[in-house]
Amino acid sequence: MNTLFKALVLFAFTVNGVAETKQPHPKVKLDFNPPHKLTCDFEDVIFNSNYETGRISSCEKLASDHYLISTYPENKPINPSPWYGFSVTSNNENAKQIIVEIQADNSRPRYLPKLSSDKAHWEPMNFEVVQGNLILSMTVGANKSVQYVSAQEIIDNAMYQQWNKKIADNSSFELQTIGESVEGRNIDALIHTQPDNTEWLFIVGRQHPPEITGALALLNFVEALLGENTANTQLFERFNILIVPLVNPDGVAAGNWRHNSNGIDLNRDWGRFTQPETRVVHNKLGELMRENHKLVFALDFHSTQQDIFYTMPTDYIPIKHKRLNIEKGVMPNLFVEEWLSDLKQETVRSFTVRDRPGSSPGRGVFKQFIADEYGVHAVTYELGDNTNRQLIKHTAKASADTLVNKLLNTDASQFKIQ
Repeated sequence: MNTLFKALVLFAFTVNGVAETKQPHPKVKLDFNPPHKLTCDFEDVIFNSNYETGRISSCEKLASDHYLISTYPENKPINPSPWYGFSVTSNNENAKQIIVEIQADNSRPRYLPKLSSDKAHWEPMNFEVVQGNLILSMTVGANKSVQYVSAQEIIDNAMYQQWNKKIADNSSFELQTIGESVEGRNIDALIHTQPDNTEWLFIVGRQHPPEITGALALLNFVEALLGENTANTQLFERFNILIVPLVNPDGVAAGNWRHNSNGIDLNRDWGRFTQPETRVVHNKLGELMRENHKLVFALDFHSTQQDIFYTMPTDYIPIKHKRLNIEKGVMPNLFVEEWLSDLKQETVRSFTVRDRPGSSPGRGVFKQFIADEYGVHAVTYELGDNTNRQLIKHTAKASADTLVNKLLNTDASQFKIQ
């Protein structure tokens, strides 16, 4: 696993093909569903997005050696996070420079372009922004084989399958398929249980397909939990753990901007459960929360423009507590505030721990649903799109280490309504 994670930090992801699909769930007809898997053959230059995470909505040759690639969202309205991904090949005997212009539908660029020859090792590309479009210069032809341009590094379904298996093969986690996505892809969970454990830690990730830094943070965080030390041993002796690393496999495969293949933002579907992805995760959690079992804390990994921890206000009274006529906030009240204070002391000064408390009842957000349904803290752990990947690993380990200590130093009675 250490070797795998060194590869992750270096953006070394191995691709073993597309995840096996089964009988799909019924799809919703989208108001706007543009193509996204295309091959654009301009004779001497070919663009292709027919692979997992690839996305081209249209392509056009504007002038000699100047090409326009467009990316459109899966449907609207949508939070604008324009994703793009394509390969470039040329049969020219001589090397030449081409200009690739990337246009997003009514959206400014969010992600900085990266280049790879193998979808494994990535380098940042030089770019300009002209009238809202990304302008890239590339060398093609001669000895240049296929090159991949992507909004972020690729972490596809096959990579998750590999990583899940490695975790299960080398730890006490059991790998379970807990259900299927709209298009019939497996939704997998890693579950650690002990016969006498009744307290649960719950972790989810990749509800939004383009959010790669959040995905890296989750992988590094879980790896840190598996580090060999006394605190981690005690964590696994006391707590059960449920991890769903990839909630939106269809969106990842399609290269979607944000939604699942029904055009739904999964992080607006908690409590509503209109989509199979959120339903199967919720059903599994409910199955595990049998008599005397208690969810104590939850994390949801994402990416945004900067590093932020979206938390529940300490004075927020969950719906569960209101139903019981108990005027108490999420339990334990200061748990997250104290955890983040500990985290600040363990991270380098260049990482800012931004605590952003807020509540949004009825909006279908994961952390809000957990707080209202279970009366405990949940945190949306957000990493900046351009946060240094080594810093992501450092922060994930510090987050895991400090959280483990906080959990172990919190008596089980404090997670319950007194």
